[in-house]
Amino acid sequence: MSRHFSHSIISGATTAVVVFALLGSAAQAQDDESLPAEIKPLAARSLLLDVHRTTEGRLIAVGERGHVVSSSDGDEWTQAENVPTRSTLTAISGSGNDLWAAGHDTVILHSDDGGMNWTLQYQDVVRAQPIMDLHFVDASTGYAIGAYGLLMKTNDGGESWDEFPVSPDEWHLNGIVDLGGGALVIAGEAGFSYVSEDAGENWLPIEMPYPGSMFGAVLAGDCIVAYGLRGNVQRSCDGGNGWEEVSTPTESSLAGGAYRDGETLLVGNSGQLVMIDANGQVNAQQHPSGVDFSAVVPLEGGQWLLVGEGGRYHYPSRYPDRGEG
Repeated sequence: MSRHFSHSIISGATTAVVVFALLGSAAQAQDDESLPAEIKPLAARSLLLDVHRTTEGRLIAVGERGHVVSSSDGDEWTQAENVPTRSTLTAISGSGNDLWAAGHDTVILHSDDGGMNWTLQYQDVVRAQPIMDLHFVDASTGYAIGAYGLLMKTNDGGESWDEFPVSPDEWHLNGIVDLGGGALVIAGEAGFSYVSEDAGENWLPIEMPYPGSMFGAVLAGDCIVAYGLRGNVQRSCDGGNGWEEVSTPTESSLAGGAYRDGETLLVGNSGQLVMIDANGQVNAQQHPSGVDFSAVVPLEGGQWLLVGEGGRYHYPSRYPDRGEG
């Protein structure tokens, strides 16, 4: 995020994921299956890389070894009953009761029961192109982006996927934002990001003020906020055409972001939290857990749910005295 092989090769939160990618998923699956059931790691406390909140308010998180966990309140979590992969999952998206998850080995999974059972829709182990982000506009149209310029689109709910050449130099594509009306923005590696005005059929490069890697982006009201390497944040309020740098008091890489009611919360290395309010004021804090975060979603009552090393956490923390893992 670049997000090589997960949300960020720079982020310590994904150091373990890089190891998984280098070792290969077959070895990963074998190691996991060889563990007795009673000493296997609890999925909800393993490395989680993305989290999605459904329209009904249920939380679904994905991560290492194909773990998929769900919760109705962010406290009690249940592991999915049937997940046909041990590949690390880096992204999740949904439309209604339909959910899709994706990750290493270019794997894409689908669930039509709210995340308890999953089927394999796509996989290509040989190509070695992990999917970094996934976005479904509706139950039919979706996009998957990833390493070495990977961009795929489906118009049939993931049953088939078409590829589109976006990055001729094969820079990693790390995060995708839907602006509505067929307009899309991709945040990418080494200062290379892209915009489409025709639902992904054609893409134009974006010139951004910071030439480093952006690991993701979030739609924040009428603006796009892109975040990435060394705490760099950039904002566009004209559909991705013009960008300005947002000064942050941190050099910690930022790997995830979410928006609610005028506030944008960005999360990253070593428990780094960066809040940008409706007036553009920036406030940086450290989560008491000190872990590396990969993603965040808003909860009810002003809370936020964060995922990363060691599973899921809250901000503001509910149990600050014990790191709230």
